[in-house]
Amino acid sequence: MAGDLTSILVIVLIFLAISLAFAIGANDETLSSLVGAGVLKFKVALLIGGIAVGAGMFSFSFAFVAKTVGADLLGEGLTYTTFMLLTVLISSIIWLVIGSFAGIPLSSTHSLIGSIVGVVIVYSFLQGGVNPETSFNWVKLGNVVLSWFISPVFGLIITFVLFKIIAKTYLSKLKGLNQIENSEKIFKWLLLITVIFAEIWVGANSGEALGILYGLLDNGSLDMGQYLFYAFICGIASCIGIYIAARYVIRNLASQMIDSRPSEGLIIQLSTALILMVATLLSLPISHSHVIVFCIIGMGLAQKKEVDYKGLGKMGIYWVLTFPIAAAFAGFIYFGFNLFGLT
Repeated sequence: MAGDLTSILVIVLIFLAISLAFAIGANDETLSSLVGAGVLKFKVALLIGGIAVGAGMFSFSFAFVAKTVGADLLGEGLTYTTFMLLTVLISSIIWLVIGSFAGIPLSSTHSLIGSIVGVVIVYSFLQGGVNPETSFNWVKLGNVVLSWFISPVFGLIITFVLFKIIAKTYLSKLKGLNQIENSEKIFKWLLLITVIFAEIWVGANSGEALGILYGLLDNGSLDMGQYLFYAFICGIASCIGIYIAARYVIRNLASQMIDSRPSEGLIIQLSTALILMVATLLSLPISHSHVIVFCIIGMGLAQKKEVDYKGLGKMGIYWVLTFPIAAAFAGFIYFGFNLFGLT
């Protein structure tokens, strides 16, 4: 009976992981600048962006962020049980749904890692022979949390510096409307290349779905062949998510970016992509939305535009609260499972 229940939970977790991959694509706004600039037809842009995200997700599924989330955050000799992974998903989803209905911008990455911390803490206290002090890879966990603060700041700095360099060495030397328009036409095609580059790293750094699958691989519920197959399905799901569902977010944001210059979009997307690339290669899951928000702020500062510090401060509070609240949710849920002997 216990074996049947475990098998059912594994199937449920695989389904939820694939659903998460679809949601990652569905909530991706990276193509907005490309669509707003009118570089490609809308459906073509969606297809190219979806393929890039899916390719990035699958290509880096064998290690990097997926391995960090699915195994490396835990202490030596510790692996996730299926109920721990189920708890992580339930907790993350609950907090994100609450945030969505409350209109609070939250990070799925922060929610996922917070949920993992909450589950592992409760598990280590409830299970005999597990030392809470050694239940985490503290160096890896510390690096992940530190990257959440460093990555947005670096996004702001890189965007600021890039704009200043390009403005001084090129944009300021353009004479007349014709030169400016011709220059922006070139930037449109450079923007296309940059957005594809960015989408690949968005997929590569999305550890929510593949982290769950890697956890099942690490505890022996999946073998490597099965893991790679489902990772491939997740890549396809993220592509479909962009093509079917993200079009609404992208079209809405693109309509607000019609007046923005392709050169500005290129700088923001390039800065975001570079941050995501470095974080991925360092196996650090970060928030794409947080980075791009700070890149936009960096652009505003470089152009000496007014920054909404009040709104930014409010957003920052929610970002900070996500981690402990998700951890508390996860700990409470897993404690409830334990009361019923489900561990």
